[in-house]
Amino acid sequence: MEIAFRKIAKEALDFELVKERVKFFGKVFRKSSDLVLLKADLIGEISHVCDRCGEDLKLEINEPLEILLSNGVYNGEIDEIDVVEFYDGYIYFDEILQSEIESIKSGYHYCNKCKN
Repeated sequence: MEIAFRKIAKEALDFELVKERVKFFGKVFRKSSDLVLLKADLIGEISHVCDRCGEDLKLEINEPLEILLSNGVYNGEIDEIDVVEFYDGYIYFDEILQSEIESIKSGYHYCNKCKN
């Protein structure tokens, strides 16, 4: 799913994307000529392996997101929020979703057996 930066106004635009067992939904709205604010939630589950024993496990996801999306290189100084840069005038929601899933997977996750 993609949308052109120029089509996003100051009024919130709803979006929803479902990939496998993860639902990514929320709103995007214009902050400035080159910045869009995304406020969304990730809800669902993803498959992963225990980082200790290698057993398959399911990770429950319930994550709120607030991300600035930049049309080109971001030159601001906002440190408290993540910024994703796009370079061709479009926002790619699939890429944002995949990036967030990989970020969650990059942490250490243990099955119930290994937690004890």
